[in-house]
Amino acid sequence: MIIKIFKDSEELGTALGHEFVEAVKENPHIILGLATGSSPLLTYASIAKESQERGVSFAGVKSFNLDEYLSCPLEDQTYRAFMEANLFSYIDIKKENTHFPSATGLSGYDEEIKEAGGVDFQLLGIGRNGHIGFNEPGTPADSLTHVVTLTESTRVANARFFRDDLSLVPTQAVTMGIGTIKKSKRIALIANTLDKAEPIAKLLRGEKDLECPVTALIDHPAFEVYLTEEVDAAVQKLLA
Repeated sequence: MIIKIFKDSEELGTALGHEFVEAVKENPHIILGLATGSSPLLTYASIAKESQERGVSFAGVKSFNLDEYLSCPLEDQTYRAFMEANLFSYIDIKKENTHFPSATGLSGYDEEIKEAGGVDFQLLGIGRNGHIGFNEPGTPADSLTHVVTLTESTRVANARFFRDDLSLVPTQAVTMGIGTIKKSKRIALIANTLDKAEPIAKLLRGEKDLECPVTALIDHPAFEVYLTEEVDAAVQKLLA
């Protein structure tokens, strides 16, 4: 596990965006694993800006998103809409090369990833309860793509995207499993807000715990954790 610390979220996003653009430049047919939510927004902005400035093409890239809501009442809040608004519309990735899990093809999603050659570079955020993707506490570490019922804490955290109306937040989603994520060749996880300090502290203690899903990644051979100085300071207090 490699810990990388940055002054603030903007510096973090710029640095991680550069890592992704470099990875695409080195391998124009790279397979990317992508995340949604607020954590990767500055990373996506950096990818869009740098790839345009440097003329780095995503035409040969394939992407597999971590998750997607089931029965989302607001079309503009589906994760495909999120990715289009925040990244895909700014790069030349082909729509047919962008993939999202669905309830009708659970096992098929893992097969699609395998047939594509496996995820080369996976981006992750982290929930305040330690979830990755929508793998909530108690999810088996070898789980594959599956339907999950979202916890109240996760729905409350996402309500800001649904007009602050909890009744509009979907109750279920489809997510890559922890086992699916662990097969990625390289993983970068972002923690850039203080509410993520506790699960990051549990991660850095180095003890696997099903109740904190991110700890399943402790022994991944190419796992990078991107923190802001503020989050790192809070983590160090918890570890003291």
